Amino acid sequence: MHPGMFPYEWFYQFAVCVGLSCERLVPQVLVAQGKEPPASSSCSRGAWSSTGGPREEASSSSTAAWRLFCVRGEVEVEASLVEVECCCASLRSRASLALLGAPRGRLYLWHGCKAQPGAREVACRAVKELTQRCATELGLTSGSTVKVEEVEEGAEPADFWKALSQQDRKAYDCMLQDPGKYNYTPRLFWLDASSGVFRGEEQLSPTRVPEGVMAMPFLQENLYSAQQPALFLLDNRMEVYLWQGRQPDDTQLAGSAKMRWDSQRKCAMETVLQYCKEKNPRRPPLAYLVLAGCEPLTFTNIFPCWEKDTCVAPQGSRSKVVLVKEVLSKLSKEQYSIAELTGKPLPEGVDPLRLEDYLSDADFKILLEMSRVEFNALPGWKQKNLKKNKGLF
Repeated sequence: MHPGMFPYEWFYQFAVCVGLSCERLVPQVLVAQGKEPPASSSCSRGAWSSTGGPREEASSSSTAAWRLFCVRGEVEVEASLVEVECCCASLRSRASLALLGAPRGRLYLWHGCKAQPGAREVACRAVKELTQRCATELGLTSGSTVKVEEVEEGAEPADFWKALSQQDRKAYDCMLQDPGKYNYTPRLFWLDASSGVFRGEEQLSPTRVPEGVMAMPFLQENLYSAQQPALFLLDNRMEVYLWQGRQPDDTQLAGSAKMRWDSQRKCAMETVLQYCKEKNPRRPPLAYLVLAGCEPLTFTNIFPCWEKDTCVAPQGSRSKVVLVKEVLSKLSKEQYSIAELTGKPLPEGVDPLRLEDYLSDADFKILLEMSRVEFNALPGWKQKNLKKNKGLF
């Protein structure tokens, strides 16, 4: 199966696995790239390779001097190689990666300092199958001889860094100085209220092994392919993230839509904080809010690969995280000054149709020149006109 055959989707026949005759009717299953079930890797004897992008890119990359692959899979026969950008930013301390120089006949099998023993064994098996099969899509031929050298994070030879253009451990979330064992599997929950009831639904990897550790079970696509704006809770044990997806700016949102979105965000933040308390009542992990397009390294390195897309980032945002409890405090604020309510943009979480409700009694009387009782006694059209004249509409 050639990884460049289809740009984003694959067909495979179960006849390959069960040995059915080609004359018999065989079902075909459409599989999205990056979401291949374990059976597809088993068909490839534990050496499944996947390259993203259109056919032209896959074809041209086969002649590249060096190519980098992240090894995925928790069982040897289900191993897969996902091609990532050949640079330092693609390294992951919790994973094993294969750096292939086909024209040179060299392959560095790099193990991150927190890669689990099982993951290392899977990587070794995948590399062995890769070199034995001499896949043409990887620039190898039937007569190719590939010298494999295992490399540990922190003890890389100079040629390894030369292949990645430079040595820059700050380009990824390097864990060499971290004493943690990282022997756990992250968990991902989709938070949604489209049905009218706020709920959380755990997302499970199709290649999960219940009794094993899966360092990076999810893909960036799990977040970005959901209907936007989306909210996800990502539990990385020592910290919990609330990922907030793409959303239109305030000028594109009607008042009611903005209120629904703010209400959903508030519910999600309250849920995340409660989740942290339930997780560890004595010392709850910190919860951080992460905006789409502004994800920090500590977040993106929980995934095997990540493509930065600044086009979806809110204007003026930077790649930093803020505590969920701080944002929730702002969203839950019940009183604002006259300047805040008459300026633009409005404070987060306020109902643009009832701005007067956020004024103190004193400010209410100063701005509208009457008490709340007098204002509420006015007919609706007079209230509306008064608020317009005072900049509260």
